[in-house]
Amino acid sequence: MTVVNGITLALALLGAVLGVINTWHALDKTRVKLRVRPKHALAFGSMDKHLDFCIEITNLSAFAITVEEAGVFLNASDERLAYTNPVLIDDGGWPRRLEPRTSVTIYGRAPSPIGRRLRCAYASTACGVTRTGTSPAFKQLARRI
Repeated sequence: MTVVNGITLALALLGAVLGVINTWHALDKTRVKLRVRPKHALAFGSMDKHLDFCIEITNLSAFAITVEEAGVFLNASDERLAYTNPVLIDDGGWPRRLEPRTSVTIYGRAPSPIGRRLRCAYASTACGVTRTGTSPAFKQLARRI
């Protein structure tokens, strides 16, 4: 193999690798990406003292999405407890349209599944995508209940 053939082969391999990376990046841009973080909520000021649980939903996608439902999944089933009328600090409406890199936090009472365990928090979009999330605070809540 000559030097020219070696350089040609190296450039061809570099082009192939960059093409694969570019394709993966383009496909990744079209995916719905949500971060769902369940947290403890602490009432302050004139807040309702019974609001002790919240779910922070962040849109990490490159496009706007609409979050229609949020709540918690119960363990070992597809059953869920949804917050149908969540409390929002900013008095915005629900369902909520989230622009890229924005978030919303919904507040409510800690879920109380009778005789069941909590698995994780979830958020569902208008296009039917559901993402889940958990946190140390949620695990502590699940053990307590």
